[in-house]
Amino acid sequence: MRAMQTLILSATAAAMLFLAGPTNAGVQGKDQGSIQADSMTGIPVGFQSQFADVNGVRIHYVIGGKGSPILLIHGWPEDWHEWRKMMPLLATKHTVIAVDLRGFGESQIASSGYDRKTLAEDLFQLMTRLDYLRATVVGHDWGGPVAYAYAAIHRDAVDKLIIVEGAPDGPWTTKQFAPLLHNPLWFFGFFEIPDFAEKVLVGHEKEFLEWFYRNRGFHIVPGSFSEAVITYYENSYARPGRLATSLQLYRTIDRDIADNTELSRTPLTIPVLAIGAKYGLGSMVAESMRQVARSVAPVLMENAGHFIPDERPEALYHIIEAFLGSSIAPEDWSPN
Repeated sequence: MRAMQTLILSATAAAMLFLAGPTNAGVQGKDQGSIQADSMTGIPVGFQSQFADVNGVRIHYVIGGKGSPILLIHGWPEDWHEWRKMMPLLATKHTVIAVDLRGFGESQIASSGYDRKTLAEDLFQLMTRLDYLRATVVGHDWGGPVAYAYAAIHRDAVDKLIIVEGAPDGPWTTKQFAPLLHNPLWFFGFFEIPDFAEKVLVGHEKEFLEWFYRNRGFHIVPGSFSEAVITYYENSYARPGRLATSLQLYRTIDRDIADNTELSRTPLTIPVLAIGAKYGLGSMVAESMRQVARSVAPVLMENAGHFIPDERPEALYHIIEAFLGSSIAPEDWSPN
């Protein structure tokens, strides 16, 4: 175990010296129905934008690389682009599939199905369509609970699970006294009120979302979000129906709690890597995953905020590779 810890320390020490992601992302042109890309938001060289009809919805994904499959699931308020800095790194050893959840990015908007079990089923059917019957699944933010649902429902389809600054809801979730508030963050309750936030925010999507991308309470590394990236996301979420659809993630929390109550009765036995940020969810990631899995390796990234893939892509890449390179889950680790 100590040898594994040393491996992770040596693999990631150099990575923590960098503040931004790789600069070899290129532009593949304008994909079907997509927003005009630039050097930061374009599809990385060697990757392709694809679509698949699965589970009654058209899902967009970006795929590239060669080797064992690794599925990347984004959070809110982002889409597959949140992995753009890490994808070329992972593609040196893996086939990388970065997806847009239903209703996000270039994926089709659906009238329902934004609970974590349905979102996970979309992705399982996508991976089956691509003939990847077993994969490593990585989820950030809301992508974390989706990744957990994927692994909990399709237990033979996931070899290792990696949760980054996300936590599945369940009976262990701390509830507030006021109705609708499942989280101390103010916007959870705001989003959960049916048909309210979208009416308040219509026409002001850019001003609202910019608060999340620029707020140092969510990320601490300067330059993590370039002006081009912020503009991309703001334009994407301002498209008709996109912001309102994304809020369904928050309006299905009660269903997730009920689903995860049942799923957690049979804990996961695969290795799970739970990565938290000191200026984010921190130890809550590992604490939540211990409610649903038996083998949880906690990692705390000291110099990072919530948006780890944007802030510390090289460090996150090396941590993931060290974890995937061993059948033994690493011990707790705190970078400087």
